Amino acid sequence: MFYLLIWVDFFYFWGVEMDTVLWMISKVFWQLASPDKSLLLVLSAGVCLLYFDREKLGRRLITVATIIILLFSLFPISNMLLIPLENRFPIPEPLPKDINGVIVLGGAEITKLTKEREQASIGDSAERLTTFVSLARRFSDVKLVYAGGQGAIGLQEYKAAFTARLFFEQMGLDPDRVIFDSQSRNTMENAQNAFKLVKPKKGEKWVLITSAWHMPRSVGIFRKLGWEVTPYPVDFKTTRKLEQTVLIPPKLSSTFFVSNVLYEWIGLIYYRLLGRTSELFPG
Repeated sequence: MFYLLIWVDFFYFWGVEMDTVLWMISKVFWQLASPDKSLLLVLSAGVCLLYFDREKLGRRLITVATIIILLFSLFPISNMLLIPLENRFPIPEPLPKDINGVIVLGGAEITKLTKEREQASIGDSAERLTTFVSLARRFSDVKLVYAGGQGAIGLQEYKAAFTARLFFEQMGLDPDRVIFDSQSRNTMENAQNAFKLVKPKKGEKWVLITSAWHMPRSVGIFRKLGWEVTPYPVDFKTTRKLEQTVLIPPKLSSTFFVSNVLYEWIGLIYYRLLGRTSELFPG
């Protein structure tokens, strides 16, 4: 904690905004603390110790990491954590005919690949963008907002909004209809920047599109800003209830999914502690 405070003071001294400092710290912390990466570090440390006359400690580290990976691979821990998030908000169909606007949060875009190949590259959360295009066609006279810059520290030159613009063109949606935020780095800035761009009036009906597991934190942020939105969750990863108690065959990729879900739960707590959301678990 002492060294963390030193780094905060260092950045603050050089005129770096506190939001930027917190963003950088959160990114670096999770790169080291996420289960998938920390388990890899523990395994690597255990293997190294085997070659430096610390075989007993090395074997212990390897054993502990292997047991945890097996637990994540054999049991649906990620689904247990995902289901409460994804069940929090229902899909609001049918939507009212008099909505004023639709907002989509970025997160599906593979930005560097898009820039290098000059073709929109979309990842696992593609439903965010496809649903946005679908609603844009259904409601041809409403405001459309895309909120997404770049959340990775080392990829700030590759903006998600550039990928989204290319994707919308490919899908036949005129990008000139869309108001783009290309500067946000996290969910909080998504909401803040979108709010500044459209200045929503009280009583307007806005639809918010993002992944179902990401929706509780997103809704909490928008409510904190005084912007009431209708949640439109997409990109579901689970069914409505837990269907398997043991995964046969084991799924090694589950360790990665556990990391992603834990990040979201930690984000809910972190944002609430900072006063960025209206409640701990918005619903």
